[in-house]
Amino acid sequence: MNAITPNTLQRSLTGLELQVGTRLPWSLYSPQGTLLLTQGSLIRTEKQIESLLGIKAHYFLTPHLGTYAPQTSNKSGSSKVSSFVIIHTLLERLEDAFKLLKTQHNGNAFIRKIMQLVFDIQGTCEENPDGMLGTMQLIVEAPHGLVHPLHDALMCEVACCRMGQGPLERFPLIAAALTHDLGMYDIQQALFEQSSPLTEKQRHIIDTHTQRSHDLLRQQGVTEARWLTPVLQHHERLDGSGYPAGLVGEAISRDARLLAITDCYSAMIRPRAYRNQVLPRDALREIFQQRGSTIDAELARLFIEVMGIFAPGTLVKLTNGEIALITGRGKSLNQPTLALISNRLGVCLQQPEAFTLEDNREISAVLRIQDHAELIALLGDVWPAMTPIPSAC
Repeated sequence: MNAITPNTLQRSLTGLELQVGTRLPWSLYSPQGTLLLTQGSLIRTEKQIESLLGIKAHYFLTPHLGTYAPQTSNKSGSSKVSSFVIIHTLLERLEDAFKLLKTQHNGNAFIRKIMQLVFDIQGTCEENPDGMLGTMQLIVEAPHGLVHPLHDALMCEVACCRMGQGPLERFPLIAAALTHDLGMYDIQQALFEQSSPLTEKQRHIIDTHTQRSHDLLRQQGVTEARWLTPVLQHHERLDGSGYPAGLVGEAISRDARLLAITDCYSAMIRPRAYRNQVLPRDALREIFQQRGSTIDAELARLFIEVMGIFAPGTLVKLTNGEIALITGRGKSLNQPTLALISNRLGVCLQQPEAFTLEDNREISAVLRIQDHAELIALLGDVWPAMTPIPSAC
């Protein structure tokens, strides 16, 4: 990290500096010095501002010289950033791609942006798959219409990679995961925040969104069947109870069957206005129970192996009262890697401590991160800093 000069001022965030819809004039850091959001990041919601205030985020100013951005560097001197920065960059680029759908005659700009996103996702998942999955699970303030498809894409990428598929073979499914809900994108946030019953119009949009998503992609010039088919079929179910065509068994493509699993998991673990978050462990249990009936048994088993019984990004309490975060799958399904962030007295550690479950440490409960906002500031250090995503073309 660069040395902070005597003229450099550290300022605690007060909230008065931020407004929804504006971009950060400086980078924000956790109390431990982890880069959380880079200069220029978009402030999306009041909830995001409240979260940053809750964790006591700060920024740096150098009088007469503007902003100051301390950097964490590797041995070669290139800057590294938090996995949270990587995720927020991907979310912003996905949003930029979706905005092109409202621009007539954008050429192939939409397809190019989605394809570049797929390359970025593959690169970041190759560098740190558990960090990407875990961080994505901890992002709670981003719009549902962005965070849901990105989460699906990351899970599909990691699962397909661990199945032995090459980058080009994985590519169309990742693109499909990013775009599978385009047909209902305009109403997704409203649905996410709505506690009242669906209107007739909303129900129609939901029931037809797979076909509409497929058609929108065709209108944008997408012709690849392995991109289009999972988008059209991701709500089909093995027993014929899905839609839009009520397909049964092998009539549903393998890619669509995997996307259906990631789609269900991502939807379950995010809280809605009308229900609390389904805990990740319970969502995995639900997927396991549905295997062979509505979802593919082999792919369900693979998905649970990829995520582990305790998925990366899951907050847990240990039998001795300590609180830790699941950081990775570990050597076996029931022995994940963890980062200790709070001791048995409830005191937050200055730096997370990595460990694996041992005989004298067992998980006693799974916690909701929303109930422990004071711990979020500690989480930027639980995975190694990552190579920044290259600037968009």
